[in-house]
Amino acid sequence: MLPLRLLSRDWRGGELALIATALVLAVSCVTAIAHFGDRLTRAMYIQSQSFLAAERVVQSSKPVPEAWLDKASELGLQQAQTVGFASMLSAGDEFQFASVKAVSDGYPLVGKLEMRTTTTATPITTQQGPAPGNVWLEPRLLPLMNLEIGSDLQLGDSTFTVSGLIDQEPDRGANLFSMGARLMMHADDLAATNILQPGSRVTYRYLFAGDDAALKQYFKWLKPHLTEHQRVIDLQEGQPRVAKALDRAESFLYLAGSLAVLLASVAVGLAARRYGLRHANYVAVMKSLGAGKQKILAIYIGQMTALTLIATAVGLAIGSFVQSQAVNLLQGFFPVTPPPSSWQPLIVGIATGLACVIGFALPPLFRLAQTDPMQTLRQDWSNPDKREWLGLIPGPLSMLLLIWWLSGSLATTAALLAGLGLLVAGSAGINRLLVRGKLAALGGSWRIALGSLQRRAGFNTLLIAAFGTGLLAMLAMFYARTALIDEWQMQLPEKAPNHFLVNIAPYELDGVKQKIEGKNLEGTEFYPMVRGRLIAVNGTPVDEREQKDGAIRRELNLSWTDTVPADNKIVAGEWWDENTTEGVSVEVEVAARLGLEMGDVLRFSIGGLETEAPITSLRTLDWNSMRPNFFMLFAPGSLDDFPATYIQSFYLPPEEKLFINELVKNFPSVSIIELDKIIANIRETIGQVAIAIESVLALMLIAGVLVLIAGVRASIAERLQEAAVIRTLGGRRQLLIRSLMIEFGLLGIAAGLLAAFGTEATLAVLSQRVFELPFNFHPGLWILGPLVGALLVGTAGTLACRSAVSQPPLKVLRELA
Repeated sequence: MLPLRLLSRDWRGGELALIATALVLAVSCVTAIAHFGDRLTRAMYIQSQSFLAAERVVQSSKPVPEAWLDKASELGLQQAQTVGFASMLSAGDEFQFASVKAVSDGYPLVGKLEMRTTTTATPITTQQGPAPGNVWLEPRLLPLMNLEIGSDLQLGDSTFTVSGLIDQEPDRGANLFSMGARLMMHADDLAATNILQPGSRVTYRYLFAGDDAALKQYFKWLKPHLTEHQRVIDLQEGQPRVAKALDRAESFLYLAGSLAVLLASVAVGLAARRYGLRHANYVAVMKSLGAGKQKILAIYIGQMTALTLIATAVGLAIGSFVQSQAVNLLQGFFPVTPPPSSWQPLIVGIATGLACVIGFALPPLFRLAQTDPMQTLRQDWSNPDKREWLGLIPGPLSMLLLIWWLSGSLATTAALLAGLGLLVAGSAGINRLLVRGKLAALGGSWRIALGSLQRRAGFNTLLIAAFGTGLLAMLAMFYARTALIDEWQMQLPEKAPNHFLVNIAPYELDGVKQKIEGKNLEGTEFYPMVRGRLIAVNGTPVDEREQKDGAIRRELNLSWTDTVPADNKIVAGEWWDENTTEGVSVEVEVAARLGLEMGDVLRFSIGGLETEAPITSLRTLDWNSMRPNFFMLFAPGSLDDFPATYIQSFYLPPEEKLFINELVKNFPSVSIIELDKIIANIRETIGQVAIAIESVLALMLIAGVLVLIAGVRASIAERLQEAAVIRTLGGRRQLLIRSLMIEFGLLGIAAGLLAAFGTEATLAVLSQRVFELPFNFHPGLWILGPLVGALLVGTAGTLACRSAVSQPPLKVLRELA
């Protein structure tokens, strides 16, 4: 019980409270991030399955062999099927082009299908599509075709009853460019319509769900049987962009959390060092009375163990609470309610606490056990322990292993440590310039502050680096969320297209052109478009090529034109002339990823038919132009044998927004993509995700404050002596307080300047590598950084040292004597 009694007594000294606070901060920060990331990952896993309406999907352009379905039944997998195609609907004298989906019993296997029985009814969730003889429609088809619930509708050779309205279908996003509004029917009615004929453009989707082991066994069996027109869609293919964004966000959170833990660990190390120095006399007395090294270690390690257990438990509780509140706050952002977290994040939090204690708190205690009683009692430090530097190794090593574990990337860990090394070097340089300044000529307060900066140059370097890191992260996040988004929008050309028209049928082309020209809208050229898959290069199937790319795994949008599109630039080869009858121009980055060169012959499969074309040129594209862009452009006439639809983009002023309704009414089969809404959604999404990231960065600033307090407490005895001497010689208390404000204000300005420089460099990388924008200088950053640094560090440092100038000088000098 002795360690516990000493723990209660030593708590009043302040160092143990500071160690406990830093441990709680580190553990709660990492625990909250781990919980949040785990729940978010699970939520996206569920959402991805809902997006597919199954756990796995086989997509094909023609029916698959019955043996494939029999094998799935043999393994006990749940099954459902959908068949998608475009067709004309009729009701009396009204005709409309629609996107038809025929679904089998059991659809959807995963996710929610919501429908309404009347236009005013509340949506209901169902696990079954329309019954045979009935169809469900998207609501906008009712006024377009003068229909009501219960009306008859003609599809092919069959007549159906409209029995419901589709409110939500889980896998609607599987085809962004589907033609027209949706009609859903039962798969058993499909044959009687006589719509599907040889050569029809049809998408067959076979849905599977069940035990993980059975799914793996089935798709392992299925893989050798797949052709180039069939593919398996899993979670990664279902929402690859969302998955990648999630991975990056989670990595960023862990990286920011690692920095917060690193700063908190520095506070632990400083407080533990101060604790060890203050207890050196106690240990010397205990050793003089017969206590051995093992006894000393048992007492102090017992103390630290109890403190670590308590702080870790509190940190785990706080971290779990914070993440639960964060999930509740962002509930509207998540597509599905995140499920409860697993127990693994608790292990991450416990490991963080152990790493901080083992790396930064235990080494001073081991040095404390090595105390020489005679040397300590005599205050004779002429023969220092030459092995003391070995105690500096465990801290950085434990942090290196922890950050490596959290980030999962050795390269990221090395880059982070290199960046911190540069930050410390920059801090040392700025600090050197600061202490060499001629500010002492300004007066007594400035002279005292400058003297303090010179005497504590080593600690000041650490403080500037710690606060510079926190400010850098906060400023970079703020400017990335605001300035870079604004700059990206400013890069858009004036009146850049903000609406896309997709899936324009050839017979609608003239009518759409007349509508656009009648409104005097600024639009791009109408480009024909077919979908095809790259299957071979120079006669070699792409599956045998070492380099894999999305252009191999999926179908591409292919087009042709006789002129080089605006914002395209030929970088190799030549554009075709009027006599060219074959050839393909490839986007240069896709060519590099696929290892394509000039003269290579590409073979494509389009709707089951094949065509070949040599590469005659390579192009660069401007993706910010908001114009239709294509990875592959063919010479005119190359793809005339394949059915095509058309795509165009145009600029629509906000005051003409109602023109969209007119287009939909006149051309219901045309898909309209409203980019102005997409940009608004991007802003909203960034703002919501930033809440979680900024909360972690705020923890980094708190950790920086802990480093400051720990450093101040480490020098509190020296500051007490200095203050007592100055006040004895006639210095007033206000003079000392002003000197503290100047000292820590200058440190804050230095940290702010360092953060501004680091933020500018970070924004330059984000601009060019992520947003693909030219670099723009941010003058406001160089004002905001030093100002925020001076306010934060100046206020926190002055308050932490206030007690040093409040003690009566006589009392301090008596204690020192």
